[in-house]
Amino acid sequence: MNIKDIAAMAGTSVATVSRVINCSERVAVHTRKRVLEVFSATGYRPDLAERALKGKEKDKILILLPSIANPFFAQVVDGIEQHAGANGYDSLICITHRDIETEKRYMDLVRFGLVKGLLFFTSTVSDSELEVIASKYPVVQCGAHVSDSKYISYSCIDNVAASCEAVSHLIALGNERIAIINGPFRRPYETERHTGYLQALIANGIDPIQSYMETCDYNHYEASVACARLMSLATPPTALFCSSDQMAAGAMKFLVEKGLVPGEDVDVIGFDGTFLSEMYTPSITCIEQPGNEMGKTAFGLLLERIEDNQVIVKKVVLPHKLILRQSTKKPSLILKKA
Repeated sequence: MNIKDIAAMAGTSVATVSRVINCSERVAVHTRKRVLEVFSATGYRPDLAERALKGKEKDKILILLPSIANPFFAQVVDGIEQHAGANGYDSLICITHRDIETEKRYMDLVRFGLVKGLLFFTSTVSDSELEVIASKYPVVQCGAHVSDSKYISYSCIDNVAASCEAVSHLIALGNERIAIINGPFRRPYETERHTGYLQALIANGIDPIQSYMETCDYNHYEASVACARLMSLATPPTALFCSSDQMAAGAMKFLVEKGLVPGEDVDVIGFDGTFLSEMYTPSITCIEQPGNEMGKTAFGLLLERIEDNQVIVKKVVLPHKLILRQSTKKPSLILKKA
């Protein structure tokens, strides 16, 4: 069985089959599906593509990133590649742009046997589809998790506890009007951060206010717009808890443009602990995730699955840190005023 046979069975050209193998975007969805069905029915594996991708020395793993805009991903990928290289693996990094068809094309590399395993962060593919893939191939999630998965190991932090600690710190600084700027995708880690936010408020006798709960995409501009909506309220918040450093930076940009001083007029906390939190002026108080260690741990979990895909699923929760910087008041000053 060769590529010509596959093309004949799928009712398409050899060039189209080749484009499917190489995950080209120049294939209609229904055509791609028909070719993949032939692959599945015949058990065909594209050996030539495998040799071209695999090379002579190392096996490869696939890393799927939703974007390259968030510097936190760079920290995690660095950890993955360090550990992968030390164990004889190269990394193939692909950007999905949170597009489901793009994700599925790249995931076909796992099905074809062109890579030994898959590491991903967040996915637009349904949990049920991910479970089917992970039941057959080595798949590990990093920085988040699929709820109640039976097959996907993961490494991440406790997002509920981290968010609760961040918001509790804002309350300890004397804030009661605390807003959250979170992601809009309703992914588990976003839900967990929202839960932690609510837990801190309720534990301190503060009633949550719906108008203080904003969502936006993970970028500077969208967060600035979200902050503008919050600060235009009749009773604006005195503190902001943001679900990424990028969001915090965008919110602070708006505050500064309006003549407000982060850390004096409005307290701001970010999330991730990337270089942005240190280089931005004023520097950003944030929840720091151990990105590099998270990546190393995730690859270790994937290696276990590669060597034995029946190994028990592991859920590794790493410690986070609350890093205090200039975007929040100094606790000592609060104590003196009290």
